[in-house]
Order: sequence, then structure tokens, then C-alpha cells
Amino acid sequence: MASAPPLDVSVLIRTRDRPRLLAEALESVARQTRAPLEVVVVNDGGEPVGHILASFAKRLTIRQVAHPVALGRAAAANAGTRVAQGEWIALLDDDDLFLPTHLQTLADALAGSGAELGHAACRLVRPDGEEVMATPPDRQALLLANTIPTCAALVSRRAILAAGGFDETLPFLEDWDLWIRLAQRGAFVFVNQVTSVYRAGPASVGGAMAAERWQAMERLFAKHWPRLSPATLVRRLHQLERDIGELRRQATDLRRRAAELEADNHRLREETRFIRELAEAGLLGPTWWLHRAWRRWRRWRGRESV
Repeated sequence: MASAPPLDVSVLIRTRDRPRLLAEALESVARQTRAPLEVVVVNDGGEPVGHILASFAKRLTIRQVAHPVALGRAAAANAGTRVAQGEWIALLDDDDLFLPTHLQTLADALAGSGAELGHAACRLVRPDGEEVMATPPDRQALLLANTIPTCAALVSRRAILAAGGFDETLPFLEDWDLWIRLAQRGAFVFVNQVTSVYRAGPASVGGAMAAERWQAMERLFAKHWPRLSPATLVRRLHQLERDIGELRRQATDLRRRAAELEADNHRLREETRFIRELAEAGLLGPTWWLHRAWRRWRRWRGRESV
């Protein structure tokens, strides 16, 4: 049986000095149930990766864009978008992964929908645990929180270019900024199925954001603040208030449990000290026999009373 033709999708991978992760990302693309048209790898001022790309030459059609110096996340994404030949762009940073059905699932969902962006649920992996991000699109809510991980989206190349591409004045959050602008153009498609893995480092949006990311967020909010309705802001503040209340309740429960554990620990320390003193005095054996005899006597008295 002839294999299905490739999807009209260009997978765009940005990378810099992470060869092992790049190989893992490429492997996740190579394992797709339906192959993409091509993979565009943008090496943004990093060490050479030609040997890694060559190792996938028989499984993927790969083109490389190499920047002699790092131009930044947005510039790298724009460079890859400009040379891409697919109708759709699937963004994949080198530290993230596609699950095998990612491209097929989103391509099927977008087919005939008229939407310019589709996204699926995503597994967020942080140093302290995992969770699933599965939030249906909401134009207003998107102004306050980025609910669409980069690796979870499939976007029309034509729409990216029409919207002006990624904002190169933003050092971070350029994907969120683009989602906001695309949301003004039309509705998105959402698939409630986990199809990708977003691996959040300590300084990423899914982790503890570094200071420069907070500065980028301030600039992003300033850029899009006029679009935000008071009702959306109030709902978000109400949700934060409820979340804080829940965290306080959990903290109270943890403190109570810690106090109980400390009391149990104190009791065990006292019992251990008593047993050690008995052993040092040579009374541990006799005490055990006396305790055994006392328990037998208790059982005998219980039968006698009956």
C-alpha cells in the first residue's frame, strides 16, 4: 500500500547550542503518523548542527537557516516562516516534543474549518511536576494569559505574514503576542487531546519566570491593553482571589499535618529512648516477657468476665 502524501506543513524548529535536545525534537517529528512536507531548522547563532540534521536525512526533508550571530526568538521564527514552503507552520522549539499524532490531528481539525490557527491540549512538564494545558480559545482571556503553548499550535503561514509576523521588539512572549493578533482576525480551532509536550525550564513561562520575561510581559500588556474589557479583568481577579483562598486552605492543612507528624516523631523518639535505656540496663528481655505475660492475663480476664 502506498504511503500517504505528506501534509502541507512546514515544521519550524528554532535551536541554539542544544544539540541533544534538537535531536530529540527531530525524532519526535520523524515519528509522526503523517509526515510533514519539510522541517525548517533555524540555528540562531549556535554551534553547527549539520551532523545532527544529516542523521535524519533519510527520514525527513530538512532545510537549515543558519544565523552567524543570535538574532533572537522572534527573528528566528520570522526567518523560518519566510523560507517555509508549507501552507501551515507547526512551531517546535528544540526542547519540546510532538507526540506521534500531533500533525495529523491538527490538520484534520483545521480542514474545511476556515480557521487560521488550531491548537490541541499539551502536556506541560516542569521541574516540580506535570500538568495538562487544555484551554479552549477565548479571545479576551488570551489577553491575560497565554493558554496556547508554541508546540501545541498549527498556524497558517499566510496568516502569520498578514499579521506582520512575530514582533522582533519582544525578546520573549513573541508567540503569545502573535496569538493575540491572530485572534482578532478570526476564531481558533481547539482539540481536547494531548498531542505535544512542552518542557518548561526554571526560567520559562511554565516555570519561575526570569526578570526579563516579566519585563517583556509588561510591554506585551501595554501593547494590547486597549483590547481588554473590564469584565474579563474582573473575572480574572475573581479567579485569582479564589486560587489564593484555596492555596491558603492547603497551607493550613499542611501546617496541621506537619504538627501531627512532629508529635508522632516526638513520641517515637521517647519510645526509642526508653527501649535503649532498658537495653543498656539489661532489662529489655525481662520487660518483654513481663509484657507478654500481662497481655495473656488480659486476654484470660476478658474470657473470665464473659
